[in-house]
Amino acid sequence: MYRIGIIDDVKSERDDIQVSILDNKEDFDIGFKEYELDLRAKEDILSEIRNDIEKAEVQALIVDFKLDTAKEVIEGWEIIDFMHEETPEFPVVILTNAPEESKKSKYTDADKVYAKKTFLVPSAPETKEMVSNICLNMLKYTQRRDELESCLSVELKKLDEDGENEDALMNIIRIETELSKYKQIYQTKLDAMLDMGELKDAFEQLREYEKMLG
Repeated sequence: MYRIGIIDDVKSERDDIQVSILDNKEDFDIGFKEYELDLRAKEDILSEIRNDIEKAEVQALIVDFKLDTAKEVIEGWEIIDFMHEETPEFPVVILTNAPEESKKSKYTDADKVYAKKTFLVPSAPETKEMVSNICLNMLKYTQRRDELESCLSVELKKLDEDGENEDALMNIIRIETELSKYKQIYQTKLDAMLDMGELKDAFEQLREYEKMLG
C-alpha cells in the first residue's frame, strides 16, 4: 500500500483531497496520514515528516501552500524547502488557490503545483490526470529507493566479507550519495569525513606498505 501524507489545516479540505485521490486512483492501493499542526513546534513537525520518510511510512506529501490556522508555526514554503534540502527526490505536491504563491519557494516544481479549485473536484478530467501523476511519481520513487537500498545491501555484504574491497567502498559512497536524495541515511562502515579521493589515497598507501613489508 502507498500512503500519502496530507499537510493542510482545514479538515474539510483534507477530506476533499482524499476523495479526489480515491475516486481517481485506479489500481493503486492508497492510504493517508493527516499531520497534526496545531500546538506543535516547527521542528517537531519536520522531525515527524523526516522519520516517516526514513521508515517508509509515507511515499508522497500533499502540502497546502497557505496554512491559515497554524498560527504561523510553519508555512507551506518552509516544508517545500525542507523537503528539497533533505530528500529532493521525494514526491511533494503543492495545493494553492493562487499559483503565484508558490513562487515563495525557489524549489517549487511548476508541474507539481495544483490549483485547489480543480484538484478538489473529483469529477474534473484535470483531477484524474493530477492523481495519475501522483501515483506515477510514488511508483517511481519507491522503485528507485528499493533498488538503491538493495544495491547498498549487496555492497555492504561484500565489505563485510572483504574489508579491503576498494570497489565495494567506492560503490557504497556512490550509492549512499544517490540514496540520500530519497531518504535520510546514516553512516554504515564508512567514515563520513573521507571523500573519494582520500579513500583512494588510503588504499594506495596500504599497497605501498604491503610492498615494503613483502
